[in-house]
Order: sequence, then C-alpha cells, then structure tokens
Amino acid sequence: MPRSLRVVLALLPVVCSLLFSALPGRAQQAGSSRYAFADTTLLRDTLGLDFRRLFPAADSLQVSPDSLRAWMIRWRWDIPRLVFLADSLGMPVDSVGPVLWRERYNPLASATHALARNEFRYSSSYDVQKTSSTWTNLSLYNAQRGPYYLNQTTNIELIRTKSAGRVIPQQTRESTTELGSRFSKTFSLGGQARLYRFNTRDPGAPTGTSETLNEFQFSARSKQQMRRGLSSELNLRAGYLDDEKPATELKRGATGTLDGRVRAQRGSWFSHDLSGQANGNVARTRRPEETFDLDSRDFASSLRGTMQLFNASPYGLNVGWSTRRTRVEQPVTLTVIDTVADDTTRVAALNQVRTANDAADATLRLRRDSDRYLNLSANLGKSKSLSGARTDKGAKATLRWMLFSWAIDGNYNDSRTRADITRQRGGGGYIERSNSRSAQAQATRSFGRITTKFTGDISRGQFRYAATADSATPPATRDSYRQSWRVDGIYVPSQRLTTNLAFEVSLTRAINLEQRASASNSDTRTYRGTWVWNYRLLRGLTATQTNSISADYQFYPFNATRNQLSLSYSTDTRLAAVVTPRLNIDLRHTASEQPRGSYTVFTDGNEYLQLSDDNKSFGLSTSISYRPSSALAVVLTPDYSANERSGTTNGVETKQRDDKRVNFTGSVQLDLPISRKGRLTGRIGRTYSDQRSTTYTSGVGQLSPRAENDFWNGRLEMTWAL
Repeated sequence: MPRSLRVVLALLPVVCSLLFSALPGRAQQAGSSRYAFADTTLLRDTLGLDFRRLFPAADSLQVSPDSLRAWMIRWRWDIPRLVFLADSLGMPVDSVGPVLWRERYNPLASATHALARNEFRYSSSYDVQKTSSTWTNLSLYNAQRGPYYLNQTTNIELIRTKSAGRVIPQQTRESTTELGSRFSKTFSLGGQARLYRFNTRDPGAPTGTSETLNEFQFSARSKQQMRRGLSSELNLRAGYLDDEKPATELKRGATGTLDGRVRAQRGSWFSHDLSGQANGNVARTRRPEETFDLDSRDFASSLRGTMQLFNASPYGLNVGWSTRRTRVEQPVTLTVIDTVADDTTRVAALNQVRTANDAADATLRLRRDSDRYLNLSANLGKSKSLSGARTDKGAKATLRWMLFSWAIDGNYNDSRTRADITRQRGGGGYIERSNSRSAQAQATRSFGRITTKFTGDISRGQFRYAATADSATPPATRDSYRQSWRVDGIYVPSQRLTTNLAFEVSLTRAINLEQRASASNSDTRTYRGTWVWNYRLLRGLTATQTNSISADYQFYPFNATRNQLSLSYSTDTRLAAVVTPRLNIDLRHTASEQPRGSYTVFTDGNEYLQLSDDNKSFGLSTSISYRPSSALAVVLTPDYSANERSGTTNGVETKQRDDKRVNFTGSVQLDLPISRKGRLTGRIGRTYSDQRSTTYTSGVGQLSPRAENDFWNGRLEMTWAL
C-alpha cells in the first residue's frame, strides 16, 4: 500500500471526530416511567417554543401529543398560554385558535369605541407539480374609523391539470365584503355582499361545471351581558340570493342566517355553553331546461350545549348534547308514462331531502391527581337520512392509578349500533345490529435503568342481520374476536446508549355463523419481536437501528387447503450527523424479506409447509441539508430501492420480477424578508426518477422499457402586510 494512502487512512478517524464535534439537536426526554415509551424523537426546540411537559399536558387534555404540538406551532403559543385561553374562553383547546382568528374581524370585539384600524394582508402562492399547477391569491382588508368598519376578503384559485394530453382548467373566485357601523360596544349594523364564481371544463366532456352565486345581506351583531356570569351573542344576516348552476338548477329568492351563543357561569362549580344556528332559503327554483318556477323551502338548524360541573374539583361532570335538522329541496324532471294513451309527459317537481342527527354524551370524573383518576362516560346518538336510520349507544371507563411504583392504565369500552338500511334502487333493505366490547390494561414500572411495560387487550364483536324485504341480501351473520399481550423493556446503561426490546403475541378470529360463508372462517396467530437501539457514536453522530421479525399463522378450520404462513424480517438503520450547525446529513438503509407459503397435506396425513413466493426489498436513502443563512437552505435527497420477487412452481423456486428505482430530488428552500412588511417563502426543486423492471418467464428475463421522469416542482408564497 502506498505510504500516502496509509497516512490518509490513519488521519481519517481524526478528521471524522473534528467534523462531528458540533452539538446535535436537542430532543425532549420523558420525565417519568409512564412516558418512557413515548416518541420523544419528534420534538425539537424550534420557533422559540418550549415543548417541555408536552406528553403530560396532552395526556391531561386528552389529545394526542402531535396534535397539541401542531396547534402550538400553528398559533405560536406555548402550553400554559394555550391552556389559559381555553379555560378563559370556555372551549376545547383545539377551538381557541380558529375562534380568536374569526373574532379579529368582529366589530364588537374591539375594546375601544373610537379605535382606528387600517390593516391589509396579501399573499400569493404558486405551486407547480408534474401534472398540475395551482396559483392562489388571498387578500384580507380590515379598516375601522370610529364607529364605522369595513372587512373585505378575496380569494382566487386557478388550477390547471394535465390528463391524457388535455389541459383541464378549474377556476374559483370568491369575494366577501362587509360594511357597517358600530352603534355601541354591544350592537352593530351593516351589510354584506358575497360573490362566488366556479368554473371547470374538461375538453373531453360535452359540458362543463360552473356556478354563479350572488348574496346580498343585511347584517346585525349584538352582545348582551345580562348579569355577572351570564352573557350572550346574537347575529342576524338576511337578504337576497341568486344561485345559478347551469347543469342542475337555478334558484333566486330570500335567504337568512341567525346564530347565537349563551354562556352561563356560576363560580368555579358550574358553567354551561349553548350555541345554535338556523339558516334557510325561500326561493323560486327550476331546472335550466324548464320554463316554470317552483317554490322551494330550504332550512337547516343546529343546537349544541356543553355543561361542566365542579370542573376544578376532584370530582366533576361534563355533559354535552347536539341536534341538527336539514331540509333541502331540489328541482327534478319526472317522466310520466300514460299506458292507456301511449303518451309520455315530462313533469317538473321538487325532490326533498331530509336529514336528522341527535347526540348526547356525559363523563363523570373522579380525580385525585394526574396519576390517580377514574373517568366514566356514556354516549347516545341517532341519525336519519335517505340511506336509512342509525342508533349508537355506548359506555366507557378509563382508569389510571399508581400502585406500589406501578403505573396502571386500563379502559373498558362497550358500544352497540342498530342500522336500518332502506330499500334503494330496487334492492331490498335490511337491519344490522352490532355490538363490540373491548378491554385493555397496561402496567409500567422502572427497575433502576430498566423500564418495563406489560400490555394486554381483548375485544369481541357481533354482527347480526335481518332482512326487511324478500329481495334483500344482507351480509352473513358473523362474530369477531381478538386477544393479545405485549411485553416491552427499555434499558438505558448510559446517556449514549438506549435499547428497547418488545415481544407481542396475538390471536384474531373471524367467525361466520352461516353455512354459506363458513369457508372463510379463519384463525390468525401472530408472533412479533422488535429490537430498537440508539447509540451516540460521536458528539454529533447518532445511530439508530430497528430490527423486527414476525410470523402470521393463518388457519381455515373448514378449508384446510387455504392454510398459510407469512414471515417477515426487516431491519432499518439510520445515521444522523450534525456536521456543522449549518450542515446535517441523514443516511438510512432498509432491508426486508417476506417469504410466504401454504400447507399441503401429504398421503401420510401430515401437513408440510411449501413456500409459494418470497419478496425481498432493499433501500438506501440520504438527506443532505445545508443552510448558508437563515433565509436560504439547500436540500438534496437521493435514494435507491430494489425489489425482488420469487415464486415456487412444482417445488422449484424461480425469479418472477425485479424492480429497481433511483430517485433524486434537489431543492432550494427560501425564507426571505421583503422590506419590513413582506416575506417570500417556498421551495424550488427538481425531481429525477428512473425505474426499470425485469419480468422472468420460464427463467428467461424480459427487460421492460425504462420509465424516466424529470420535472421541476415547487411552491412559492409571497405575503405582504400593511
């Protein structure tokens, strides 16, 4: 070996240690054994937000951690502020952001009567892909001078899609303008105009789809504070409607919407929120090809209530209920056949569609602290539509308790459903009755550096059917059953190494009680093992590997020839390197093999496994991100994948197909400030992909034509605010 090459090999470890001397990104760690198995790798310190105690907060709010994090990023609020706003407004945490955004344009939300405001915000984005492009323009204008206010929103979206050599345009334009005056802090009057245009046309279709909608309404807003702890809001909009759909209907007449909210609160032990809305149309309508107008009455109403008792006490009760009714009348043309005169007459009529939905739920909370509580809940719901009627009812119990250093979690769920499927299109209807019960228990405890978790669950379902007509063919009566248990263990010998070992066993049964479907009865036994380890090789280099093995034994008690076994072996290795604060490199390698076979009964009476096919997949991908400044980033993502499929014919394994694919994407990400009021964000990139397959017939390979794609894609958005 040349001396120069030996010197390079000797210096290579030193160079690598210098390159990886930068600090890695900081991931949030769980604070107790209860959250030791949470996915903490998805949390990063970005956007100036603090994600500490995200998992306990999400668990207390009964929302998923990723949803809570998304709301924090979307509205730029930390957890204490988000929880404080939800408590003060008396609404779920997921409704805080949309409600505050909507109230920005409510003239009664201003604190000062003579407040002067002049705000303008404009954003334009252009998104181009291989077969489509989208151009969106949005402008928001809000002005207020003394008691007078003006709110204006304009949204224009132009979409062009290429299909089969044709360009299909789709254009959507919408503008809403509201002008009025605030007479006091609790009352305002104004007018609103809404213009909506939609048009799309496929060159291969005989006609296109379009809609022209004009709404001119009088608007009134009011707020009342009857006494301390009792407040209400009432809004009214009424005016003229002109809706033209050349393909289906024409409608002109009066329209109106009435909505309101009442909130009652007594100290910290009682609160009740009641909100409702009613809207309807009284109009003349007809089909475009008809000449006579028909009187139509459209109406929709909804009412929702939420009551909380002793919300801040160790025990409490939450009750919620809602009801909704809709009635829509659409013009149709009926064909009447007179068999005596042998004549056909076309008659214009109204088709009335009604829907109804009612729901109620209640939860009894018995809480000692965040680690010791019991929740008992029940729900009831009914719905009715053209397809039939449906009734749902159920009960649920959730328990969390700390017992001798063990974190115990358990829940039980019981639900029952009745669905009446009506006759449709000449077919008979039937009734479906189903009920399901499930129970799950989980125990977690730490033994020094080892954290263990035991999980077990069992569920059962029943489905019963009864025909309501001679022509009905309901599904077969069936039952389902599942049970499983799982053991997880995390071992943390040091801050650099973490390893997780899990083993799971499950049984799933599909039981058809009728003879016509009994051949599909099956028992599936699954055994799965997973080993995950994470090791920080250097200060800026972390390796993570996931290894899994599983076996699915599927048996058919009444059709033994279909018995089969499916195996799976997979490994996923990742290297994450923080070379410098501006350069990150992630490398990933995946490999999996999935053999499958069926059992064959030989003359000796024994069953033997005979492989039928084998699927092997390999993948290698890299993500390189370099950010020379806060406004610019370059991202390169090359990846390679290969798939090999083999089959067995007469006991001989032969190749069937080989697929190889190469993808390369290079993009530039922008976040450029334009003066003090504007910002340009987006991504511009180019994607190249090349795929080729080889199909084998009798051992002879046939190469398919190369499938190559090379196109630009990206999205740019410019925002300007005054």
